[in-house]
Amino acid sequence: MVRFLLLLVFNPFPKSISQTSAWVKIAVLPLFVFLMGAQAFGQQIDTWFRAGKGINLATNGIPLYSPNPLPPADGTIVNTWFDVVYFSEQNAIPNPAPADYSQNPFGVPPGFDYPFPNSGGFATFLTPGGSIPGTPTFRRNPTSNINFNPVIEFDGSGDGQALHFRSNSRGEVTVFVVFKALGAGNSAETQRLLFGGDVDVHHRSFNISNWTTNLSLGIANDNHFSVGRTWHNDGGGFYEEGSIDLNGEPTIGAFSRASALGSETLSTFVNGIAEISTIRNHILAGNDLFFFNRLGKHFNSNDSNRNLTGDIAEVLLADFAMNNNERQRVESYLAIKYGITLSNGAQLGSIGGNGTYNYLAADGTIIWSFDPIYQFDIAGIGKDRYRDVFGTTSLRYNIDQRISKSINSDAIVTISTNTDFVQDNLDLTRPEIDAQITSKPAGVPYDHNYLIWANDNGSINEILAELPTGITSRLEREWRVQAIRSIGVDQITGVSVRVNLSGSDILNNGNCLKLLIDTDGNGDFSDGPITIIDATSIDVLNNVYFDGVDFEHQDVFTIGSINIDEPTVSFNTPICSGENAVFTISGNADNEVSYNINGATTTTATIGAGGTVDVTVNAVTSNTTINLTNISDGICDRTLTISEIVTVNALPTAALGSSDANDTICAGDSVTFTATGGDEYEFYVDGTSVQAQSTTATYTTTTLADGQ
Repeated sequence: MVRFLLLLVFNPFPKSISQTSAWVKIAVLPLFVFLMGAQAFGQQIDTWFRAGKGINLATNGIPLYSPNPLPPADGTIVNTWFDVVYFSEQNAIPNPAPADYSQNPFGVPPGFDYPFPNSGGFATFLTPGGSIPGTPTFRRNPTSNINFNPVIEFDGSGDGQALHFRSNSRGEVTVFVVFKALGAGNSAETQRLLFGGDVDVHHRSFNISNWTTNLSLGIANDNHFSVGRTWHNDGGGFYEEGSIDLNGEPTIGAFSRASALGSETLSTFVNGIAEISTIRNHILAGNDLFFFNRLGKHFNSNDSNRNLTGDIAEVLLADFAMNNNERQRVESYLAIKYGITLSNGAQLGSIGGNGTYNYLAADGTIIWSFDPIYQFDIAGIGKDRYRDVFGTTSLRYNIDQRISKSINSDAIVTISTNTDFVQDNLDLTRPEIDAQITSKPAGVPYDHNYLIWANDNGSINEILAELPTGITSRLEREWRVQAIRSIGVDQITGVSVRVNLSGSDILNNGNCLKLLIDTDGNGDFSDGPITIIDATSIDVLNNVYFDGVDFEHQDVFTIGSINIDEPTVSFNTPICSGENAVFTISGNADNEVSYNINGATTTTATIGAGGTVDVTVNAVTSNTTINLTNISDGICDRTLTISEIVTVNALPTAALGSSDANDTICAGDSVTFTATGGDEYEFYVDGTSVQAQSTTATYTTTTLADGQ
């Protein structure tokens, strides 16, 4: 019954009805009063767009917490972004054909018709003054995803791209937009639009209290999240710009509007930080907002620089102004899902850390209690849901995050419920986190289960301090874990951890890496119980993997290394062609060294008890190179790039002449032999040395016999 009344009151009447007899208008009033009574039972999020659900596929009848319908392939054009809250369905659709502007926006074809009341010659439907935009694109790929979750990509060039919906929530509202975009513009009309949108001809009615006003949330110059308000004869309207440069990074923009007769209070937050807070007094300030909201382009835009170029991942619209605790719950949900570090300080969490911001579960439980040391690059996996109970506040969101990494540029840790770090968070084959989302009595909060981590912003290079026994170095950076779950829920266990060490020097000492977990939580790895877990593998990008890891609440972890000393090589050089080349490898006894000669087949040699092992290459005839490629102590390995070359000299070509021109003498005659072609010479007669090796090139004798 309530849904029927919603459709009757908020759907626009056909023009023939809205402009006919007064009895129709009178008949509406009791229904409207009845509906308002039904609405008064609870405040709620009644519009929810998320890129992971409802892309071109209807959500009607599908539970809010269900991941279905799963989205299409990357690159799909978005023709309809279906509202997850299907029972107050307000789907985002493309711009109607101009001929259909006067049609019911829920009809076929859809239009821009205004709901009752409109009279006195005022416009009964919206005629956008801007060019007709195209439609955005669904993106689901590692480059576009925000923390393994897909986005909707808007291209602002040319006529831009946009979707719009007609909203039931137009009084007091709270809006959350998760986006990634650069800004431009410095007014309500020129800022790049995220949500809302300006028009050329503002809505009016015979009763000024029924006039609507336009809201524009956007990204302005210097990438500031900003608020614009426009209305009929606004004289330029109202505009207030935030002050934090969002740097084009993923952002949770939150806006709330509390209204009263002739006034409104506008507030904004970016990634948890309070920015705009202003009370605006004007005769129209308390009026309802405009019927239609656009994502991506102002209704009156003919300037591509006013259009959004960037990504929107999620939009939530609530029909009330949330208090700080309620806002904090939704921000916490979005932050865990999109890997964004929340803060309540003066700087973005991606720069200055978490400050004193506590993350909250759907039931208000603190799931990340701020830590003055470990407050950087917060990320987490978890499962939670805000129960939708009739007659109470219903924030309605749910999270099922099974793989996560902070989106901050210096974050290096990713944790997954299995060993798959390729598939995104929509991969339902990844093991599910335990937490009940059904079969709870009314009014009982749903279970939650989170594993969240943050670091101390230390260097990712190795240090030699605070080392457990057997570990020779570790990363300076440390991570704190907070694992909070409802009573009766199974702990998150057996996770896989990936650490990107491409920017660290710890791999210079070998790849014998260990995950060190300080289970007493004091962050000192030289005392207390330390759990040490071997690395499963290291890939070509220098990501190290640890599998089957169990973390407890308040554990502190880092990466340690067992360093293996590099061997050295000496050799006999120079040598002459035909001699043996002997390489002596020196190092720790029992270490096994892998090597090759001149790039040929790799073989191994074990260093002996004396700390050396010889590698002999027989009868070499040219320069010979030994390449040491790896050393192992039986547990750990270290890659080597050590090469040494033995120089091999060619044998000289000697010549011998005598003082007798004919080489014929008589017994007892003196004869002198002269050698050439070398630096030193040794003379032999019948194979017996008669003059030791020296630089003397001549040998004289009188004792030669016939035939010698």
